[in-house]
Amino acid sequence: MNLNGRKNLLIISLAAETVLGTYGLLLGKQSAVVSILYLLAGLVFVYSVLLLPSADFPKFRVIKKEFRFKLPIVMVMFVLAYITASYWLDMITLDPDFADMLPIMKVMNERFLHGNWKQVYDTIPEIWNGTSPIYLPAMWFPYLPAVALQLDMRWVTVIALLFSFAILIMNIQLRNNRYFGYGLLFLAALLFWWLFSRNDVHSLITMSEEGVVIFYFTLLCLAIISGNAWMMGITACLCMLSRYSMIGWLTPCLIYFAAQKDFRKAWVFSIAGITGFLLFFLIPFGWKSMEQMIKLPANYVGFAGKVWENTPEVYWLNLGVAKFFGPHHIVALHRTLIVTSFTIPLLFMVFCLSQKKWRWQNINLACFKLSLLVFYQFIDVPYGYLFFTCSFVSFAMAAFFLRYDTATTGAEIVG
Repeated sequence: MNLNGRKNLLIISLAAETVLGTYGLLLGKQSAVVSILYLLAGLVFVYSVLLLPSADFPKFRVIKKEFRFKLPIVMVMFVLAYITASYWLDMITLDPDFADMLPIMKVMNERFLHGNWKQVYDTIPEIWNGTSPIYLPAMWFPYLPAVALQLDMRWVTVIALLFSFAILIMNIQLRNNRYFGYGLLFLAALLFWWLFSRNDVHSLITMSEEGVVIFYFTLLCLAIISGNAWMMGITACLCMLSRYSMIGWLTPCLIYFAAQKDFRKAWVFSIAGITGFLLFFLIPFGWKSMEQMIKLPANYVGFAGKVWENTPEVYWLNLGVAKFFGPHHIVALHRTLIVTSFTIPLLFMVFCLSQKKWRWQNINLACFKLSLLVFYQFIDVPYGYLFFTCSFVSFAMAAFFLRYDTATTGAEIVG
């Protein structure tokens, strides 16, 4: 398969992943088929990443050359986002009885602003007659400016989404790049319009904090491509202090560094991540909060049971394989999530490193994407907005792979 053939495989799998994860959900009763096809598209994307030449950042002159051309696109995107987001925020109020994530984070930020750092994770009596905060610092802390200025917290989610889209657009090669650049831009526009025009389907803008998570994971993807171990460690720490979804990638990443005999990167990556964890969480909030977070996953089984009882459409109308387990096998699903999240990325990394005859590249990137794909497929409660992190990671990778100057064409690769 030549280079253009491998690029075609990547953009086709990305298109399938994007369409199935957005407008494909409108098929309703066919959600089971859509979920399976989405998983297959993700696996094909991972495979195509292995086949392509090593991703690398373009030269500054290349970025500068297209900056003026892309800036109007970004500005139009910001205007459209402001108009559509304003509509949704005015229409849907932030109600803790319907979605308590942001109201809980508001209380956490208020406690922080008042200097009550040790009480940030104490029970909140005014929500659900007493609920314990479950959000790690990188999740709730970005909302601090909005709380301090008494603004609608959801604008932070919108801004984080826009920054993520801007990163993608600025790294897409449009000129002299055949149909790859404009094809990728079209798919990004499709995702953008889904997120900002169909909030009634996924509630990402009005109910969730996932925009912040998406931004972190987009940055981590860029850090992996850059090969900068400090940036990888810092961004990985931010991801871990917001969502656990990439936890299965951490050990394979260290194995990858060891296989490359780049022990310095392994140490720097580990030190940066551990230091960030200590400074951002353990030292300011204490071991008690840490114990609270460790016990948290055990509560997901009970919560999933409540969702099956009260709103089963969360399972039937969204992606993921939880629907195939059903309400009577929640424990089995949870155990499967834990086992697969750790073992599949690890086995994948070991297998890829052992198959040197195929000269696969981008193994660490592919493993990172696979770890997210597996985690979200087996997640206990598959809320629709959770899966968009996978989408942005795919776009971030594709923006670098679908460039004419990514790498020299080189020899054929046997799949």
